[in-house]
Amino acid sequence: MKKILIFIVLLVLAGVYIFFSNNKIMDNNDKLDDKDITWEEITANGVNEELLIKNVDKDILTEVSTELQALVAEAYEEERENPEILITEGWARVFDYDRFKKVIDIGKPAMKPLYLIIYKSPNRGEYEYLCAYALYKISGYDFEWATTDEFMMKFNEYVVNMEVSNK
Repeated sequence: MKKILIFIVLLVLAGVYIFFSNNKIMDNNDKLDDKDITWEEITANGVNEELLIKNVDKDILTEVSTELQALVAEAYEEERENPEILITEGWARVFDYDRFKKVIDIGKPAMKPLYLIIYKSPNRGEYEYLCAYALYKISGYDFEWATTDEFMMKFNEYVVNMEVSNK
């Protein structure tokens, strides 16, 4: 029961953080020009998984997944040792950790690996949420979302609409 309550608190805090920081995620100078990255893997008909896997840099995929998995493990350990941290600092504190910043600093090359992680994962936990938030932050795309599934739906819609408007 305690774990369920902690999980619910985490989800609420993360949602509140994204809601209030949605328009402050990147300075305009940091936003990508929509033409800086292409998403030929995402179409109105869905995701071409084979093409996505082909276009993902495997070394960056390894780096991103290793950093974010370690970050989730460290956050869980920190919460196990000090459960009050969820109330005093919230789960969104991990967005300020060096491991998360390291993934963000990779920039555009991390976008497709992050997308692939979320796309292929059967889970929708903290790890996938961190991947979604990192992808959102790097992309500079502007839409509201609260859950990883909602992020994927809106990200795909944004990409498809971007491709249509660029033609």
